[in-house]
Amino acid sequence: MQQVMTQIREVLLSQKCVAVISHNNPDGDTLGSQLALAAALGDAGIETILLNNDTISEKYHFVAGSERIRPYEEGMELPEVVVFVDCASMELAGCSADTPFLQGRTIINIDHHTSNKQYGAINYVKGDAAANCQNMYEVIRALDAAITPDIATALYMGLSTDTGHFLFDNVTSETLRIAAELKDCGADTNALRLNMYESCSRKRIELMKYILNELHISCNGKYAWSKLSYDMLQRLNPESTDIDGLVNTIKDIDGVEVAMLFRGVAGDKTKVSLRSKAWADVNAVASLFGGGGHVRASGCTLDGSVEAAAEQLVPAVKKYIEETEQH
Repeated sequence: MQQVMTQIREVLLSQKCVAVISHNNPDGDTLGSQLALAAALGDAGIETILLNNDTISEKYHFVAGSERIRPYEEGMELPEVVVFVDCASMELAGCSADTPFLQGRTIINIDHHTSNKQYGAINYVKGDAAANCQNMYEVIRALDAAITPDIATALYMGLSTDTGHFLFDNVTSETLRIAAELKDCGADTNALRLNMYESCSRKRIELMKYILNELHISCNGKYAWSKLSYDMLQRLNPESTDIDGLVNTIKDIDGVEVAMLFRGVAGDKTKVSLRSKAWADVNAVASLFGGGGHVRASGCTLDGSVEAAAEQLVPAVKKYIEETEQH
């Protein structure tokens, strides 16, 4: 990995301008990675273009630079180097190898998903990192950039939000040491608390009511699922942050090991979020349907309505649990 890090340093510091792309439906980790890298490059005199297909929720606006993130535009010309952050595949950012504005560009892939497709010319992928901001901290240190309060806040946000407030079992002592250093460097944890953990929209409450009303728990209580139908979401029109983490409402039920939330994203497409509590590898299940992510948190997209998707995936989870418990 040290050789890869040296490559990243040499390539980035040789540029006048770099594009940084985060994944669609952005969360705290992808945005924290994007904004921290942009700030570090800016301090080195390197301009950045920050791209995301989706609107950035107001709850992330406390992080410096968030107002600079904009969607792709037809005919857009990008600089020679493009960095994807927290993207297991380019498709998660709405791109592909055939995307016109990526042709001839050097792609740097900085990620922490074990399902990463290694699509970059340079790939810095450490699946044991608790959050991609843990990887980004290492990249910024390799750039010899100072950890300013703005950078510290962005990185801390990613670490906190992607680790369940540092409670998930992927958190290591190194994760906590980095968090402590970021706090010493001026991370605004109070702003994070107010905006991310003590602010809940009315639409999110409505979604929670719907999920609980549609809740299904298996007869043995070890897996459970619910749905957010496409028609309901069209009527309510929530932001992505209203939906983020709602699957944990199901996972937190006593005795449930695997939680599934089926969300209609079109009349014939359903996104599924999978979470596990202690031992199940939901990445193994998601991979059966072309998805992926982490052992405890993964997802996939299926054709059909939420009901049709549930008919495919719920039996797969049931089979996985039964077979795993036999060994």
